[in-house]
Amino acid sequence: MPRWKYDVFVSFRGEDIRKSFIDHLFKNFKQNGIHAFRDDSELPRGEEISPQLYKAIENSRFLIVIFSKNYASSSWCLRELVKILNAKQLEIPKHEVRILFYDVKPEVVRKQTKSYAEAFDKYEVSNRAEVDEWKEALTMAASLSGWDLSDMTNGYESKFIDCITKDIRKTLCSMPLHVGENLVGIDARLNKLNLVRFIRSSKVNMIAICGISGMGKTTLAKAIYNEIYTYFEGSCFCEDVSKRHDLTQVQTQLVNKIMKSENVKITNNSEGVQVIKQRVACEPILVVLDDVDHREQLEALAGSCHWFCPGSLIVFTGKDK
Repeated sequence: MPRWKYDVFVSFRGEDIRKSFIDHLFKNFKQNGIHAFRDDSELPRGEEISPQLYKAIENSRFLIVIFSKNYASSSWCLRELVKILNAKQLEIPKHEVRILFYDVKPEVVRKQTKSYAEAFDKYEVSNRAEVDEWKEALTMAASLSGWDLSDMTNGYESKFIDCITKDIRKTLCSMPLHVGENLVGIDARLNKLNLVRFIRSSKVNMIAICGISGMGKTTLAKAIYNEIYTYFEGSCFCEDVSKRHDLTQVQTQLVNKIMKSENVKITNNSEGVQVIKQRVACEPILVVLDDVDHREQLEALAGSCHWFCPGSLIVFTGKDK
Protein backbone atom coordinates (compact mmCIF):
# COMPACT_ATOMS: atom_id res chain seq x y z
CA MET A 1 0.00 0.00 0.00
CA PRO A 2 1.27 3.53 -0.72
CA ARG A 3 2.39 5.53 2.28
CA TRP A 4 0.96 8.98 1.66
CA LYS A 5 2.84 11.99 2.99
CA TYR A 6 -0.28 14.16 2.76
CA ASP A 7 -3.99 13.43 2.90
CA VAL A 8 -4.88 16.30 0.57
CA PHE A 9 -3.38 18.51 -2.13
CA VAL A 10 -5.49 21.48 -3.23
CA SER A 11 -5.02 23.21 -6.57
CA PHE A 12 -6.50 26.73 -6.47
CA ARG A 13 -5.99 30.28 -7.74
CA GLY A 14 -4.48 32.05 -4.74
CA GLU A 15 -5.48 35.59 -5.71
CA ASP A 16 -9.12 34.51 -5.90
CA ILE A 17 -9.67 32.56 -2.69
CA ARG A 18 -6.48 32.10 -0.62
CA LYS A 19 -7.44 34.53 2.20
CA SER A 20 -11.12 33.57 2.28
CA PHE A 21 -12.42 30.14 1.24
CA ILE A 22 -9.04 28.37 1.28
CA ASP A 23 -8.12 29.73 4.71
CA HIS A 24 -11.41 28.41 6.16
CA LEU A 25 -11.04 25.10 4.32
CA PHE A 26 -7.54 24.42 5.65
CA LYS A 27 -8.59 25.41 9.17
CA ASN A 28 -11.43 22.88 8.95
CA PHE A 29 -9.03 20.23 7.65
CA LYS A 30 -6.72 20.82 10.62
CA GLN A 31 -9.58 20.61 13.12
CA ASN A 32 -10.59 17.25 11.65
CA GLY A 33 -7.10 15.75 11.60
CA ILE A 34 -6.71 15.95 7.81
CA HIS A 35 -3.11 16.67 6.80
CA ALA A 36 -3.15 18.95 3.78
CA PHE A 37 -0.18 20.26 1.81
CA ARG A 38 -0.12 24.05 1.89
CA ASP A 39 2.19 25.77 -0.56
CA ASP A 40 2.62 28.94 1.47
CA SER A 41 3.95 27.08 4.49
CA GLU A 42 5.61 23.88 3.28
CA LEU A 43 7.64 24.90 0.21
CA PRO A 44 11.35 25.20 1.06
CA ARG A 45 12.75 28.66 0.42
CA GLY A 46 14.95 29.06 -2.61
CA GLU A 47 13.70 25.95 -4.45
CA GLU A 48 11.80 25.98 -7.71
CA ILE A 49 8.10 25.82 -7.12
CA SER A 50 7.21 23.39 -9.92
CA PRO A 51 9.14 20.25 -8.82
CA GLN A 52 8.04 20.72 -5.21
CA LEU A 53 4.38 21.03 -6.15
CA TYR A 54 4.55 18.04 -8.45
CA LYS A 55 6.11 15.96 -5.68
CA ALA A 56 3.37 17.06 -3.26
CA ILE A 57 0.73 15.98 -5.80
CA GLU A 58 2.33 12.54 -6.14
CA ASN A 59 2.43 12.13 -2.34
CA SER A 60 -1.19 13.16 -1.64
CA ARG A 61 -4.11 10.75 -1.37
CA PHE A 62 -6.80 13.29 -2.33
CA LEU A 63 -6.25 15.76 -5.18
CA ILE A 64 -8.75 18.62 -5.03
CA VAL A 65 -9.16 21.11 -7.86
CA ILE A 66 -11.08 24.29 -7.04
CA PHE A 67 -12.14 26.14 -10.16
CA SER A 68 -12.64 29.85 -9.51
CA LYS A 69 -13.25 32.69 -11.94
CA ASN A 70 -9.56 33.33 -12.63
CA TYR A 71 -8.18 29.79 -12.21
CA ALA A 72 -7.25 29.61 -15.90
CA SER A 73 -5.30 32.87 -15.73
CA SER A 74 -2.57 31.04 -13.79
CA SER A 75 -0.30 28.85 -15.89
CA TRP A 76 0.87 27.17 -12.67
CA CYS A 77 -2.70 26.12 -11.89
CA LEU A 78 -3.12 24.69 -15.37
CA ARG A 79 0.13 22.72 -15.09
CA GLU A 80 -1.01 21.41 -11.71
CA LEU A 81 -4.30 20.34 -13.28
CA VAL A 82 -2.51 18.37 -16.01
CA LYS A 83 -0.34 16.67 -13.39
CA ILE A 84 -3.39 15.84 -11.24
CA LEU A 85 -5.29 14.28 -14.13
CA ASN A 86 -2.22 12.25 -15.08
CA ALA A 87 -1.95 11.03 -11.48
CA LYS A 88 -5.62 10.04 -11.58
CA GLN A 89 -4.87 7.56 -14.36
CA LEU A 90 -2.41 5.64 -12.18
CA GLU A 91 -3.64 2.44 -10.55
CA ILE A 92 -0.84 2.37 -7.94
CA PRO A 93 -0.81 4.54 -5.98
CA LYS A 94 -4.52 5.24 -6.32
CA HIS A 95 -5.31 8.94 -6.02
CA GLU A 96 -8.82 10.28 -5.50
CA VAL A 97 -9.71 13.44 -7.41
CA ARG A 98 -12.41 15.90 -6.34
CA ILE A 99 -13.53 18.74 -8.62
CA LEU A 100 -15.11 21.83 -7.01
CA PHE A 101 -16.67 24.85 -8.70
CA TYR A 102 -16.42 27.93 -6.49
CA ASP A 103 -17.67 30.98 -8.40
CA VAL A 104 -17.74 29.63 -11.92
CA LYS A 105 -20.08 27.22 -13.68
CA PRO A 106 -18.91 23.85 -15.06
CA GLU A 107 -19.84 24.78 -18.63
CA VAL A 108 -17.57 27.85 -18.50
CA VAL A 109 -14.64 25.64 -17.52
CA ARG A 110 -15.56 22.82 -19.90
CA LYS A 111 -15.96 25.08 -22.97
CA GLN A 112 -13.45 27.76 -21.88
CA THR A 113 -15.80 30.72 -22.23
CA LYS A 114 -15.98 34.10 -20.44
CA SER A 115 -12.96 34.65 -18.12
CA TYR A 116 -11.43 31.34 -19.24
CA ALA A 117 -11.58 32.44 -22.89
CA GLU A 118 -9.87 35.71 -21.95
CA ALA A 119 -7.06 33.81 -20.25
CA PHE A 120 -6.48 31.64 -23.30
CA ASP A 121 -6.34 34.65 -25.62
CA LYS A 122 -3.11 35.59 -23.80
CA TYR A 123 -1.75 32.04 -23.83
CA GLU A 124 -2.03 31.83 -27.61
CA VAL A 125 0.92 34.21 -27.63
CA SER A 126 2.92 33.34 -24.49
CA ASN A 127 2.28 29.60 -23.95
CA ARG A 128 1.11 28.36 -27.32
CA ALA A 129 2.86 24.99 -27.00
CA GLU A 130 0.81 24.05 -23.92
CA VAL A 131 -2.55 25.53 -24.88
CA ASP A 132 -4.09 22.39 -26.41
CA GLU A 133 -3.05 20.25 -23.43
CA TRP A 134 -4.50 22.78 -20.98
CA LYS A 135 -7.79 23.04 -22.86
CA GLU A 136 -8.12 19.27 -22.96
CA ALA A 137 -7.40 19.07 -19.22
CA LEU A 138 -10.05 21.68 -18.39
CA THR A 139 -12.64 19.94 -20.55
CA MET A 140 -11.85 16.58 -19.00
CA ALA A 141 -11.88 17.87 -15.40
CA ALA A 142 -15.13 19.80 -15.82
CA SER A 143 -16.76 16.71 -17.30
CA LEU A 144 -16.06 14.70 -14.14
CA SER A 145 -18.70 14.55 -11.43
CA GLY A 146 -18.04 17.74 -9.45
CA TRP A 147 -19.45 19.84 -6.64
CA ASP A 148 -20.86 23.30 -7.34
CA LEU A 149 -20.96 25.70 -4.37
CA SER A 150 -24.03 27.56 -5.61
CA ASP A 151 -26.00 24.40 -6.39
CA MET A 152 -24.91 22.12 -3.57
CA THR A 153 -25.24 24.42 -0.55
CA ASN A 154 -26.92 27.45 -2.11
CA GLY A 155 -23.68 29.43 -1.79
CA TYR A 156 -23.12 28.78 1.93
CA GLU A 157 -19.37 28.24 2.17
CA SER A 158 -19.29 26.75 5.68
CA LYS A 159 -21.77 24.03 4.66
CA PHE A 160 -19.79 23.39 1.50
CA ILE A 161 -16.57 23.00 3.49
CA ASP A 162 -18.28 20.61 5.91
CA CYS A 163 -19.39 18.44 2.98
CA ILE A 164 -15.85 18.34 1.58
CA THR A 165 -14.32 17.42 4.95
CA LYS A 166 -16.88 14.70 5.69
CA ASP A 167 -16.32 13.15 2.27
CA ILE A 168 -12.56 12.98 2.83
CA ARG A 169 -12.79 11.69 6.41
CA LYS A 170 -15.22 8.99 5.32
CA THR A 171 -12.63 7.60 2.90
CA LEU A 172 -9.65 8.11 5.20
CA CYS A 173 -11.41 6.16 7.93
CA SER A 174 -11.89 3.20 5.57
CA MET A 175 -8.31 2.11 5.04
CA PRO A 176 -6.39 -1.15 5.49
CA LEU A 177 -4.89 -1.87 8.89
CA HIS A 178 -1.15 -2.11 9.41
CA VAL A 179 -0.36 -5.79 9.87
CA GLY A 180 3.43 -5.95 9.85
CA GLU A 181 6.36 -6.59 7.56
CA ASN A 182 7.65 -9.89 6.15
CA LEU A 183 5.02 -12.07 7.86
CA VAL A 184 5.39 -15.81 7.32
CA GLY A 185 2.41 -18.06 6.70
CA ILE A 186 -0.35 -15.41 6.62
CA ASP A 187 -1.25 -15.93 2.95
CA ALA A 188 -1.50 -19.69 3.46
CA ARG A 189 -3.84 -19.21 6.42
CA LEU A 190 -6.02 -16.79 4.45
CA ASN A 191 -6.26 -19.25 1.56
CA LYS A 192 -7.23 -22.03 3.95
CA LEU A 193 -10.04 -19.91 5.40
CA ASN A 194 -11.57 -19.48 1.92
CA LEU A 195 -12.90 -16.01 2.76
CA VAL A 196 -14.79 -15.73 -0.53
CA ARG A 197 -17.58 -17.86 0.95
CA PHE A 198 -18.41 -15.08 3.42
CA ILE A 199 -18.80 -12.39 0.75
CA ARG A 200 -22.42 -11.72 -0.22
CA SER A 201 -23.53 -14.67 1.87
CA SER A 202 -27.24 -15.18 2.47
CA LYS A 203 -26.78 -15.37 6.25
CA VAL A 204 -24.85 -13.80 9.11
CA ASN A 205 -21.55 -15.60 9.65
CA MET A 206 -19.54 -15.61 12.88
CA ILE A 207 -16.05 -17.10 13.16
CA ALA A 208 -13.65 -17.25 16.09
CA ILE A 209 -9.87 -17.36 16.24
CA CYS A 210 -8.84 -18.96 19.54
CA GLY A 211 -5.50 -19.76 21.13
CA ILE A 212 -2.86 -18.78 23.64
CA SER A 213 -1.27 -15.32 23.79
CA GLY A 214 1.39 -14.60 21.20
CA MET A 215 0.28 -17.06 18.54
CA GLY A 216 -0.76 -14.31 16.10
CA LYS A 217 -4.55 -14.16 16.52
CA THR A 218 -4.71 -10.37 16.13
CA THR A 219 -2.35 -10.40 13.17
CA LEU A 220 -4.48 -13.00 11.39
CA ALA A 221 -7.66 -11.05 12.20
CA LYS A 222 -6.15 -7.87 10.71
CA ALA A 223 -5.12 -9.79 7.60
CA ILE A 224 -8.69 -11.12 7.25
CA TYR A 225 -10.05 -7.59 7.66
CA ASN A 226 -7.69 -6.14 5.03
CA GLU A 227 -8.50 -8.93 2.59
CA ILE A 228 -12.28 -8.45 2.48
CA TYR A 229 -13.38 -5.18 4.14
CA THR A 230 -13.95 -3.47 0.78
CA TYR A 231 -16.67 -6.02 -0.06
CA PHE A 232 -18.91 -4.87 2.81
CA GLU A 233 -21.04 -1.76 3.13
CA GLY A 234 -19.40 -0.92 6.45
CA SER A 235 -16.56 -2.30 8.57
CA CYS A 236 -14.99 -1.88 11.99
CA PHE A 237 -11.98 -3.41 13.76
CA CYS A 238 -12.29 -3.15 17.56
CA GLU A 239 -8.86 -3.88 19.00
CA ASP A 240 -8.05 -5.02 22.56
CA VAL A 241 -11.67 -5.31 23.73
CA SER A 242 -10.62 -6.98 26.99
CA LYS A 243 -8.53 -3.94 27.93
CA ARG A 244 -11.46 -1.53 27.60
CA HIS A 245 -12.91 -0.92 31.05
CA ASP A 246 -15.95 0.85 29.57
CA LEU A 247 -17.74 -1.23 26.93
CA THR A 248 -19.82 1.77 25.91
CA GLN A 249 -16.65 3.15 24.29
CA VAL A 250 -16.40 0.06 22.11
CA GLN A 251 -20.12 0.19 21.31
CA THR A 252 -19.79 3.85 20.33
CA GLN A 253 -16.72 3.13 18.19
CA LEU A 254 -18.54 0.28 16.45
CA VAL A 255 -21.68 2.25 15.61
CA ASN A 256 -19.92 5.45 14.54
CA LYS A 257 -17.41 3.60 12.36
CA ILE A 258 -20.11 1.59 10.61
CA MET A 259 -22.30 4.65 10.12
CA LYS A 260 -19.30 6.85 9.19
CA SER A 261 -20.44 9.33 11.79
CA GLU A 262 -19.34 10.90 15.06
CA ASN A 263 -22.77 11.84 16.33
CA VAL A 264 -23.82 8.72 18.25
CA LYS A 265 -23.37 8.92 22.02
CA ILE A 266 -24.00 5.88 24.23
CA THR A 267 -24.34 6.18 28.01
CA ASN A 268 -24.71 2.54 29.13
CA ASN A 269 -24.35 -1.02 27.82
CA SER A 270 -28.08 -1.72 27.52
CA GLU A 271 -28.61 1.41 25.48
CA GLY A 272 -25.62 0.44 23.35
CA VAL A 273 -27.13 -2.95 22.53
CA GLN A 274 -30.33 -1.30 21.31
CA VAL A 275 -28.39 1.25 19.25
CA ILE A 276 -26.32 -1.50 17.59
CA LYS A 277 -29.47 -3.47 16.74
CA GLN A 278 -31.15 -0.40 15.25
CA ARG A 279 -28.28 1.28 13.47
CA VAL A 280 -26.14 -1.51 11.99
CA ALA A 281 -28.78 -4.02 10.88
CA CYS A 282 -29.59 -2.31 7.57
CA GLU A 283 -26.67 -3.53 5.43
CA PRO A 284 -24.00 -6.26 5.34
CA ILE A 285 -21.03 -5.30 7.52
CA LEU A 286 -17.71 -6.71 8.67
CA VAL A 287 -16.90 -6.47 12.38
CA VAL A 288 -13.79 -7.77 14.12
CA LEU A 289 -13.84 -7.97 17.94
CA ASP A 290 -10.25 -8.55 18.98
CA ASP A 291 -9.23 -10.10 22.32
CA VAL A 292 -12.64 -10.89 23.77
CA ASP A 293 -12.31 -12.69 27.14
CA HIS A 294 -15.68 -12.31 28.92
CA ARG A 295 -19.22 -13.30 27.98
CA GLU A 296 -20.51 -9.82 28.85
CA GLN A 297 -18.31 -8.39 26.09
CA LEU A 298 -19.94 -10.67 23.54
CA GLU A 299 -23.41 -9.88 24.84
CA ALA A 300 -22.75 -6.13 24.63
CA LEU A 301 -21.22 -6.11 21.15
CA ALA A 302 -22.52 -9.08 19.13
CA GLY A 303 -24.96 -11.04 21.24
CA SER A 304 -26.85 -12.65 18.38
CA CYS A 305 -26.82 -13.18 14.62
CA HIS A 306 -30.22 -11.49 14.58
CA TRP A 307 -28.58 -8.13 15.37
CA PHE A 308 -27.02 -7.97 11.92
CA CYS A 309 -28.06 -7.91 8.28
CA PRO A 310 -27.68 -11.14 6.26
CA GLY A 311 -24.32 -11.11 4.52
CA SER A 312 -22.52 -9.71 7.56
CA LEU A 313 -19.38 -11.33 8.97
CA ILE A 314 -18.41 -11.08 12.65
CA VAL A 315 -14.91 -12.22 13.64
CA PHE A 316 -13.79 -12.77 17.24
CA THR A 317 -10.35 -13.41 18.65
CA GLY A 318 -9.76 -14.65 22.19
CA LYS A 319 -8.04 -17.17 24.46
CA ASP A 320 -11.21 -18.82 25.84
CA LYS A 321 -12.75 -21.16 23.28
